[in-house]
Amino acid sequence: MATNIIASWGANLVKVMVQLVMLPVMARVLGPAEMGLYALALPILALVMPLADAGLANSLAREKPDNHRVWSTSFWMLMFISLLLAVSVYGGSFGVAHTSNQPRLPQIVLALCAIFPLMGLGVLPMARMIQKGRLVAPAIIDMASNLLGAGIGIAGALSGYGVWSMVAQYVSVFAIRAFLLNACELYWPRMVLDFSGLKSHLGLGGSITLSKIAESAGRVAENSQVSRILGASALGAYGFANQVARFLSEAVGNSLWANLYYQSLHCEHDRLGPQLIRMNRLLCHILIPASFLGAALSPTFLPFVLGDKWVDAGWPLAIFCLTYPFTIMSNLVGAVLYARGHAIIPMSVAVLTACARFGAIFLFLPYGLMSACIGVGAISILQAIGSFLASREVIGIRISEVLVTSFWPVTAALLGFWGAFTILLYRHDIEGGIYAAACFGGIYVLAQIMFDRSRFLTDASGIVELVRRKKTKSEPTV
Repeated sequence: MATNIIASWGANLVKVMVQLVMLPVMARVLGPAEMGLYALALPILALVMPLADAGLANSLAREKPDNHRVWSTSFWMLMFISLLLAVSVYGGSFGVAHTSNQPRLPQIVLALCAIFPLMGLGVLPMARMIQKGRLVAPAIIDMASNLLGAGIGIAGALSGYGVWSMVAQYVSVFAIRAFLLNACELYWPRMVLDFSGLKSHLGLGGSITLSKIAESAGRVAENSQVSRILGASALGAYGFANQVARFLSEAVGNSLWANLYYQSLHCEHDRLGPQLIRMNRLLCHILIPASFLGAALSPTFLPFVLGDKWVDAGWPLAIFCLTYPFTIMSNLVGAVLYARGHAIIPMSVAVLTACARFGAIFLFLPYGLMSACIGVGAISILQAIGSFLASREVIGIRISEVLVTSFWPVTAALLGFWGAFTILLYRHDIEGGIYAAACFGGIYVLAQIMFDRSRFLTDASGIVELVRRKKTKSEPTV
């Protein structure tokens, strides 16, 4: 498990950094006109992308590997869905092109529609790799495809291909990913169509898909409301803060989710609760301090890194860094529930969260962007609380145990945040950032030694032991 988690973290961090670096680089090379055309095309696809895999990648991992009727039927169904989505999105792009006065848009959308069959081709090998616990390979494949795609995009932009360089970059990521996934875990489908065995998978996959659609639609509604009330500049700050906090949190959370999902597929029911508590504790030790430190640094250093025009994004980013980890906590609960076929709870939480986030935007946006961000951040905390409360009997966890194991890591990180932020009130340079990070780390460790010594030292010794085992395994034998 340690190897899976560490390797996945590394690969996900590289992928996130590529995404964060690509956007400003391509914007500088292409200019606003070409980037605007691409930005108009991408949301058309993003809204229906959750339908492309029908949520089957995780659901099929629960199926017997030799049940060829189910696996083959799933493959042909995914190919049909991909074709249907491509035709529908391409047809819809003509209406968007007419209303936005962008006649080139349908050509670009047509090329981007290639991602739908490519996503379908990757579903079965991904499901079989999850089933076998091969969780390092998908993370490395994602990293490699994003790196190669970024290279293709930059090369095309520097060669003067304009918006088509962005299209090539986006499509190539999915093409490389599909090729590598099938190279690692190829499954040849039979000429079989039998939907009777897919009923349970379609139910679970439909719940996963609905959750993703609710989240995507909610983000679109949030962005539209921010743009309508406060304008494009506020939308840029809000969208940037949302994306950065989300990407950084998911770089850690996705690997924990995949490992917890795999463990929950194969363990006894009475082990579900302890595994969730352990993984949540690990998240509190890794993601919480990293995010809270980022929250302390962002109001000072975001304008320093990106320029004064991004000064308004500093505090929204800080708020989302403080609160988005709680969404990841909620997702961990969903990993256990999905693995055991209890899809209604995480689906309901996702839909309610999307509605509540939009409600917070609607209610608090008239009082300013900061108020709206605080409202949305509070929803993330409530999302985690609601997930644990709703699933405590199904999974078999005690809320008191969740609170006890989470309280001091979160409290120590919050104290570290205030210490680091206080230093940055007086020092606005790189040296001040170093002092702030050192102060944060010292407060975080000291607070846990003082108030949660037993658990903290046990966790620390466990991590050291895992690293030692990993090192011993990697040493060649003579």
